[in-house]
Amino acid sequence: MNILKRKSMALTLIIPIIATGLSTSFVFAEEKDATIISNQGILRNLANFQGEVIETLPIGTQVMVKETTQDWYQVQLQGGNTSGWIYKDILIKNEETTNTFKKGTITANILNVRSIPSTDGSIVTKLSNGSDVTILDTKDQWYQIQLANGTKGFVHSDFVTSIPSYPKAKVLKDYSSLREKPNSNSPLVMGLNTADVIYIKGYDNGWYHVVTKDFIEGFIKSEVVTLHIDMTNPVSRSGSRTATLTGIKSVTEKYLGKPYQYGASGPNAFDCSGFTSYILSTYYKDYLRQKQINLPRSSRDQANVGTRINRNQLQTGDLVFFNNGTSRIQHVGIYIGDNQFIHSASGRNSGIIISSLSESYYDRGYHTATRL
Repeated sequence: MNILKRKSMALTLIIPIIATGLSTSFVFAEEKDATIISNQGILRNLANFQGEVIETLPIGTQVMVKETTQDWYQVQLQGGNTSGWIYKDILIKNEETTNTFKKGTITANILNVRSIPSTDGSIVTKLSNGSDVTILDTKDQWYQIQLANGTKGFVHSDFVTSIPSYPKAKVLKDYSSLREKPNSNSPLVMGLNTADVIYIKGYDNGWYHVVTKDFIEGFIKSEVVTLHIDMTNPVSRSGSRTATLTGIKSVTEKYLGKPYQYGASGPNAFDCSGFTSYILSTYYKDYLRQKQINLPRSSRDQANVGTRINRNQLQTGDLVFFNNGTSRIQHVGIYIGDNQFIHSASGRNSGIIISSLSESYYDRGYHTATRL
């Protein structure tokens, strides 16, 4: 789903020309205020998931958008010199624009996309029910549309329903309240339930300003909402690598030297599973929600989450587990590449440290690894 500037007119929400997919090389300069809407506001030095993590911005952070290219925004922190690249689905622009496109979702089970606005046109591609499209133009009863991959074509308007042109999200909890204002005492607009689709229009101190698929507007607590993050390299539950966790090395290195403390879960002290739990639930909360992962607190239980992988398959972001010569898992860390992992160690070299899997102690004690 594209992160874009919006303007509302009647029951049609419209989006700007910078929509992702309109050009695979569309780049231009601009300066507009925007808001981080994810708990995982990772700022990178490159416009891709392999870029080094510069900083992780908390939800609600205001930034200036300097440039747009494909699925990424180059932003600068307001009042500072720090700048970098933010992925499209974790940022929303605050200001309106006069350059507009509409959004729609396909309602037919299978819909032919044709080369011209007629059933005589050749079939360019086919779309399934629920597919989101950008509407470029209207010709008679046909919409000219464009897909995220840049493909253009025509579909009949009878099989397309207008949808809000804001970042897509889902509700996590039944009986969640949509209120008139960002306040628990504000009048109730309506109730929402688990998996209801909403569209995020803004953020205000713990509340999302949202629009429902029926264009009903209100505020809902951000803690009961998960963003729909359409990653360029998505993860499958079979264990393929996600680009989202490739920057975890930079994130975790900020805690090097923090002391070990049994039972501690940060941010100033950690035990081993407290460290992995804190990092993933703090910086990758939306990712875990999207994958429907409820990460347990103990190392033994964490080993039962995700997909088991072989030692020679390790990639950055995998969890590595050790039994220390016993029959039970007693330790966990986060693999950061180059045969190294970061963890909260006890004993002589206690605290958050980076160790090699080749060290005799960890080589002997290595038990398994999982990929979330």
